[in-house]
Amino acid sequence: MSRPVSRASIIGSIVKKDLTEYSRDRLWMFLTLLVLVFMIVIFWVLPDRVDESIPVGISGLGDPAVMAGLETTEEEGLRLVGFDSADDLRSVVAGQADAWQIDGRVVVIPDDSDTKKPAGAEKANVDVGLAFPSDFLAATAAGNRATVEIFVDAQVPEELKSSMSSLVKELAFAVAGSPLPVDTANPQEVYTVLGQDRAGNQVTPRESFRPLLVFLVLLMEMFGMSSLIAREVQTKTVTALLVTPATTGDVLAAKGIAGVVLGLGQAVILLAAIDVLGNQPLLIITLMLLGAVMVSGAAMVAGSLGRDFLSNLFYGMIFMVPLMIPAFTVLFPGTATGWIRALPSYPLVQGLVKVATYGDGWAEVLPDVGALLAWCVALFVLGWFVLRRKVETL
Repeated sequence: MSRPVSRASIIGSIVKKDLTEYSRDRLWMFLTLLVLVFMIVIFWVLPDRVDESIPVGISGLGDPAVMAGLETTEEEGLRLVGFDSADDLRSVVAGQADAWQIDGRVVVIPDDSDTKKPAGAEKANVDVGLAFPSDFLAATAAGNRATVEIFVDAQVPEELKSSMSSLVKELAFAVAGSPLPVDTANPQEVYTVLGQDRAGNQVTPRESFRPLLVFLVLLMEMFGMSSLIAREVQTKTVTALLVTPATTGDVLAAKGIAGVVLGLGQAVILLAAIDVLGNQPLLIITLMLLGAVMVSGAAMVAGSLGRDFLSNLFYGMIFMVPLMIPAFTVLFPGTATGWIRALPSYPLVQGLVKVATYGDGWAEVLPDVGALLAWCVALFVLGWFVLRRKVETL
């Protein structure tokens, strides 16, 4: 008399079968490895620095001593670049010439010139220019009004354009050596920052791409798992499994576990390769585990509806596009709109950004974990229900 087989053993056997079949699928194995390697290479190629300063071109102040004095008065976030003439400055701001800095001087090369850039020169991307008149110093010293021409590129934000007038006044009084014409006793400056202030702690291109790269790996798992489910549904492999002691619940549980194992395994490999697991590894793995559960639910739905490679790809794209939107918003910082925050992948992206980029812990990320858990349960239950209906109608 043989002993009854436990449910755990049955589910484990089906999971092993699914993982074996996935590894034998040459197309998805190739795509999985290709995407994984490509994401790792892309991450390490991306710049790891961010320049928070705004270059401002200045002409008409040819005296080196004056320019040296201005450099000591530069405010945080502004970098002054001296030009020999207003015409050179105008052409650079208008995009008709390039400015190259080398050995403390600026070389301007028009776009229609055959002149090559100086060896070892660094390009100065100037979008704002201040052209001081040649008699500016004398006029200012005499108390006369001087006119400063401001060149602004059309794509420069409006708030930066409006701030140029204040900058001109401050530079003018710095050059003249006179105090600002405002009589204040014990002045006090009060700044109110709306939203989260990231000044001095900006996200580098490499860091901003982390959520997107991780999501691409999870979505590859979704496509691969949905393809496996679709193939088993079409070949009636699921029906064959139900002839054995396995129940419908066992099959569904095995599909979910296999999807989570594939997604989490690939995500952990990527996270280790892009140096993310060093900070709060348990919290990051928890986020990725929930993310893998979420895409597994989507894979069940797509696999149940798809009949071949193209239809499976189509239904997978229906899930992929909205899920990737929050990951793309990291590339364009700003306050996410309400409908983006309502997407299932938003808590996962936010959690990854908080932990991997800013070093937050459980206390700060717990609301995102809770929201992600709720979405995981909803999507997994949906996938379970759709796949169960599909299996029962075969």
